[in-house]
Amino acid sequence: MSNELQDFERWLIENGLSENSIDRYMVVARSFIEWHNKLMKNSDFDPLNVSGRDLNDWKKYLLEEATYQRGNQEPKRYSISSVNNYLKSIRTFFQYFCDEGIIKNNPALKVKTQKIAADFDQDPRWLERSERNKLLRIVDDENSAVKNRWKFTRNRAIVYVQLYAGLRVSEVVDLEPEDISFETGYLFVRDGKGGKARRIEINKDLRKALAEWLAERGDPDTKKLFTSSRGGKKLSKRGIEYLYDTLSEKTGIDDLTTHVPRHTLGHDLIETGYSLQRVADILGHTNINYTRVYTKSSSQERREALESLSSIR
Repeated sequence: MSNELQDFERWLIENGLSENSIDRYMVVARSFIEWHNKLMKNSDFDPLNVSGRDLNDWKKYLLEEATYQRGNQEPKRYSISSVNNYLKSIRTFFQYFCDEGIIKNNPALKVKTQKIAADFDQDPRWLERSERNKLLRIVDDENSAVKNRWKFTRNRAIVYVQLYAGLRVSEVVDLEPEDISFETGYLFVRDGKGGKARRIEINKDLRKALAEWLAERGDPDTKKLFTSSRGGKKLSKRGIEYLYDTLSEKTGIDDLTTHVPRHTLGHDLIETGYSLQRVADILGHTNINYTRVYTKSSSQERREALESLSSIR
């Protein structure tokens, strides 16, 4: 890691950012440095050589050329929302250089985020009922338990804790056995998004899955609830992403990411008739407008509604 990145990471830690936020900022910083070094045909990154024009060119590159790839899936273009998140992160990177007195002004402030029209690129991906049933058939398949019961119970508990408690992937990674109280029937998230703590009621399916995983977990080196099969270390965010990549291949469900089970819970609760406030409390939304998105119909539901008109004459 270059000196700039090491010092930036130290600065983020000193400013009290979460591990997940630090990882995101570091990914963006590395990506920009690599791109800028190619632009300048130089292997030594210097923030003094970065202009507002360079950053606007980088924005154009993210919008028109850049791709990412998950597992064996085909490379995909970044969404507008992802590009905007990259731009917000790069502002923080250059703010660090300002705070350290390396540069006088933040050139990233000259780069505007991309405006998004209402309803564009904003539909959260949740599972339709048939997809949800297909996913559960795979994670509940006892044949997998015969092959490797340890991995079977762990993977099922991960999916259940997102599908039935709505945890974000960073919250899943940070869970510890002490955060589960079978006596009171609560699961505790001690450091959620924005540093917000919350408690979530455990339903009977999640209770059973967590109890079976704890019985199989053993005594690993880490205090974290979910562990890697390699040496009993903490299971990383990438490890959970790999699990969903594998489940996507097994089920044939496209775009099955770590966000989808959480979105599915939000959508299912709204569809069942629970209030926005109750769903917001479960998901840990500080702004109820974030929860309101689950009241919308999905792209597939809208498509089915329009297709139904085809048979009307």
